[in-house]
Amino acid sequence: MAHVSALADLALLTIVMAHGTDADLDPRETQILVQQLSLLSSSDGGAASGADLSDLVETAVEAYGELSVRGLDDVVGRLGQALSPEDLARAHAALAAVADADGHVHTMEAAFLRHVAQAWGL
Repeated sequence: MAHVSALADLALLTIVMAHGTDADLDPRETQILVQQLSLLSSSDGGAASGADLSDLVETAVEAYGELSVRGLDDVVGRLGQALSPEDLARAHAALAAVADADGHVHTMEAAFLRHVAQAWGL
Protein backbone atom coordinates (compact mmCIF):
# COMPACT_ATOMS: atom_id res chain seq x y z
CA MET A 1 0.00 0.00 0.00
CA ALA A 2 2.37 2.64 -1.27
CA HIS A 3 0.01 5.56 -1.74
CA VAL A 4 0.16 8.00 1.16
CA SER A 5 -3.29 9.33 0.28
CA ALA A 6 -4.72 5.80 0.47
CA LEU A 7 -3.05 5.30 3.84
CA ALA A 8 -4.51 8.63 5.00
CA ASP A 9 -7.97 7.53 3.86
CA LEU A 10 -7.52 4.23 5.67
CA ALA A 11 -6.42 6.09 8.80
CA LEU A 12 -9.68 8.03 8.62
CA LEU A 13 -11.70 4.83 8.25
CA THR A 14 -9.96 3.30 11.24
CA ILE A 15 -10.86 6.36 13.33
CA VAL A 16 -14.46 5.96 12.18
CA MET A 17 -14.29 2.28 13.18
CA ALA A 18 -12.61 2.98 16.50
CA HIS A 19 -14.84 5.84 17.62
CA GLY A 20 -17.66 6.60 15.21
CA THR A 21 -19.45 3.29 15.47
CA ASP A 22 -19.73 3.19 19.27
CA ALA A 23 -18.71 6.71 20.42
CA ASP A 24 -15.91 5.22 22.51
CA LEU A 25 -12.18 5.28 21.79
CA ASP A 26 -10.69 2.44 23.78
CA PRO A 27 -6.90 2.66 24.27
CA ARG A 28 -6.63 -0.87 22.84
CA GLU A 29 -8.34 0.33 19.67
CA THR A 30 -5.86 3.18 19.36
CA GLN A 31 -2.94 0.82 19.81
CA ILE A 32 -4.28 -1.62 17.21
CA LEU A 33 -5.12 1.27 14.87
CA VAL A 34 -1.50 2.45 14.79
CA GLN A 35 -0.20 -1.12 14.60
CA GLN A 36 -2.45 -1.92 11.63
CA LEU A 37 -1.49 1.27 9.79
CA SER A 38 2.16 0.39 10.33
CA LEU A 39 1.63 -3.11 8.95
CA LEU A 40 -0.26 -1.78 5.93
CA SER A 41 2.37 0.86 5.22
CA SER A 42 5.06 -1.82 5.24
CA SER A 43 3.14 -4.29 3.05
CA ASP A 44 4.95 -2.91 0.00
CA GLY A 45 8.35 -2.76 1.70
CA GLY A 46 8.22 0.98 2.46
CA ALA A 47 7.27 1.27 6.10
CA ALA A 48 6.13 4.65 7.35
CA SER A 49 8.00 6.08 10.32
CA GLY A 50 6.35 6.54 13.69
CA ALA A 51 6.23 10.28 13.06
CA ASP A 52 4.57 9.72 9.67
CA LEU A 53 1.95 7.47 11.28
CA SER A 54 1.34 10.00 14.05
CA ASP A 55 0.82 12.70 11.42
CA LEU A 56 -1.59 10.45 9.51
CA VAL A 57 -3.60 9.72 12.64
CA GLU A 58 -3.64 13.39 13.66
CA THR A 59 -4.85 14.42 10.21
CA ALA A 60 -7.46 11.63 10.28
CA VAL A 61 -8.77 12.79 13.66
CA GLU A 62 -9.14 16.35 12.30
CA ALA A 63 -10.93 15.08 9.17
CA TYR A 64 -13.15 12.83 11.30
CA GLY A 65 -14.49 15.86 13.14
CA GLU A 66 -15.80 17.25 9.84
CA LEU A 67 -16.81 13.99 8.15
CA SER A 68 -20.33 13.52 6.82
CA VAL A 69 -21.96 10.27 5.78
CA ARG A 70 -21.54 11.28 2.15
CA GLY A 71 -17.89 12.09 2.81
CA LEU A 72 -17.42 8.69 4.41
CA ASP A 73 -18.86 6.99 1.33
CA ASP A 74 -16.46 9.04 -0.82
CA VAL A 75 -13.50 7.79 1.24
CA VAL A 76 -14.67 4.17 0.97
CA GLY A 77 -15.13 4.61 -2.79
CA ARG A 78 -11.72 6.24 -3.28
CA LEU A 79 -10.02 3.38 -1.49
CA GLY A 80 -12.02 0.86 -3.49
CA GLN A 81 -10.69 2.38 -6.71
CA ALA A 82 -7.13 3.05 -5.53
CA LEU A 83 -6.20 -0.29 -4.00
CA SER A 84 -5.66 -3.74 -5.41
CA PRO A 85 -8.00 -6.53 -4.30
CA GLU A 86 -5.22 -7.84 -2.03
CA ASP A 87 -4.72 -4.43 -0.41
CA LEU A 88 -8.48 -4.03 0.02
CA ALA A 89 -8.62 -7.39 1.81
CA ARG A 90 -5.71 -6.31 4.06
CA ALA A 91 -7.37 -2.95 4.72
CA HIS A 92 -10.64 -4.66 5.64
CA ALA A 93 -8.78 -7.04 7.95
CA ALA A 94 -7.16 -4.01 9.60
CA LEU A 95 -10.57 -2.43 10.17
CA ALA A 96 -11.83 -5.70 11.64
CA ALA A 97 -8.81 -5.85 13.97
CA VAL A 98 -9.59 -2.34 15.24
CA ALA A 99 -13.25 -3.31 15.76
CA ASP A 100 -12.23 -6.34 17.80
CA ALA A 101 -9.45 -4.60 19.75
CA ASP A 102 -11.61 -4.05 22.83
CA GLY A 103 -12.74 -7.68 22.79
CA HIS A 104 -16.23 -6.94 21.49
CA VAL A 105 -17.41 -6.14 17.98
CA HIS A 106 -20.39 -3.82 18.44
CA THR A 107 -23.43 -4.01 16.20
CA MET A 108 -22.56 -0.73 14.48
CA GLU A 109 -18.95 -1.88 13.95
CA ALA A 110 -20.19 -5.10 12.33
CA ALA A 111 -22.60 -3.12 10.13
CA PHE A 112 -19.81 -0.77 9.05
CA LEU A 113 -17.53 -3.72 8.24
CA ARG A 114 -20.29 -5.28 6.13
CA HIS A 115 -20.89 -1.97 4.33
CA VAL A 116 -17.19 -1.59 3.50
CA ALA A 117 -16.88 -5.22 2.40
CA GLN A 118 -19.85 -4.81 0.07
CA ALA A 119 -18.54 -1.53 -1.34
CA TRP A 120 -15.14 -3.12 -1.99
CA GLY A 121 -16.57 -6.33 -3.44
CA LEU A 122 -15.14 -8.55 -0.72
